[in-house]
Amino acid sequence: MFNPDAFIDISRSFSGSGRNEAEYRTAIGRALYGVFLRAREELEVRGARVKVLDPSRRGDEHAKVRAQFKRGGKFPHDKVSQRFGSLYELRYKSDYNLDATVNQQDVLQALEYVKYIQEAFATTLFKNPPDA
Repeated sequence: MFNPDAFIDISRSFSGSGRNEAEYRTAIGRALYGVFLRAREELEVRGARVKVLDPSRRGDEHAKVRAQFKRGGKFPHDKVSQRFGSLYELRYKSDYNLDATVNQQDVLQALEYVKYIQEAFATTLFKNPPDA
């Protein structure tokens, strides 16, 4: 099975100075997808049904994953929820706003959000193995 952390590694490799804007934009998207896919898989094995089988509704997976970290979700964590929201804002800027400039600082900020989320996964949210 593919390890989504590889996307985060790609993001880090594009985070250095001297990269072009396309690489910075790509880095933000890969950072988001790396942590999103990790969250989706961890949530699924813990009984939160977030995967969407209908190809026309696959975008709903993002909302379903994010909802699990909001109050009332199965794994509520305000700061993880907020950082996911901030990551999605950066991803929107980098993927859809051609008038915006995306730079190294944006990538470094995205990677800080990812680091926080990963640490929350490891230390609290997904610390224990899923129930058998």
